[in-house]
Amino acid sequence: MACRTDMKLLDRFQFILPDLCFLTDDPYRVKMIAAHYLDHVEIFTETRGQVGLTGTFNNVPIIVLSAGIGKTSTMAYLTELCLKNQIKRVVYFGDCITNDPGLPIGSIVLINKAYENGKCYDASGKMLQNTEAILRETNIQVQNCVTTTDDHYLIDKKYRISQDSKVLDFTTAPIYKLNETANGLEALSILTVCENMSTNETIEEAARQRGGQIAIQLALRILSFHANILQ
Repeated sequence: MACRTDMKLLDRFQFILPDLCFLTDDPYRVKMIAAHYLDHVEIFTETRGQVGLTGTFNNVPIIVLSAGIGKTSTMAYLTELCLKNQIKRVVYFGDCITNDPGLPIGSIVLINKAYENGKCYDASGKMLQNTEAILRETNIQVQNCVTTTDDHYLIDKKYRISQDSKVLDFTTAPIYKLNETANGLEALSILTVCENMSTNETIEEAARQRGGQIAIQLALRILSFHANILQ
């Protein structure tokens, strides 16, 4: 795919950001999304190796922000973003590990609930409904899952995941807390399976890219779905 636009650097202190945020862990992924899916791209921050930019997807203004790996880094960036701007929607896109043989590597999973320290946090009900409407119009195959951060990293470098969740990631649960604590914020997590412990498979880069592109397009559509009603 060819790049759609050049990036311009903004003075972030004199710019009002959009209220829709696509959040991910990798700054390279942010720039890839900008190059292939967004118009009118402008960078508003490049802090501590991460990248934040604005652009339009189907004429809807959005933020695309990388926040590093793990909940501490992610929540630091996201909390600051929400405190300084009136963010209304967040879609997180990342990777996960599973022990379910029914979830092959490369699968796209939609996270309905997320556990952390024995507590359960829900995805935005409105965004789940929006996702269902989008999926009815497409051929994208998505698995509905529950994820957890309650893991045990064993000496043999294998994760043991609870039977309730089947999927392990370290970011969704703290993001879903914002559905309860941040006034008016809606959050949803879409992940791709990068490792299956039951089948001992790890996704190859080519498969990761294919699955990632489909998941990214889905996430962008969910983020921008009926955005005008949020105004």
